[in-house]
Amino acid sequence: MNKYDALKDTWIYQEIQQQIINEQQQQHLEEQQHLLLEIVRARFPRLEALVRKAMECVNTLPSVRALLIHVGTAHSEKEVRHHLSEVVQGDHEGMSLQ
Repeated sequence: MNKYDALKDTWIYQEIQQQIINEQQQQHLEEQQHLLLEIVRARFPRLEALVRKAMECVNTLPSVRALLIHVGTAHSEKEVRHHLSEVVQGDHEGMSLQ
């Protein structure tokens, strides 16, 4: 038994651990958003402002990942513009990868 095992059951340990997890999730979300922005800049630079607006509407990792896949696999700027516009207009709750 580790000398710190007794601390794992304390409320302060649990609270600190949860805070660390939340901070890591937020950092990962920000990294994925930055990646999305970089992909748009490289493939569809005219859509940078629109993707920035879309990122304001999408604040969960699964939603950002879905956007990454849509943008990364899109065949045209028109396709990306349409999808990002839907996100900005609030039609992203049912966002799927189809």
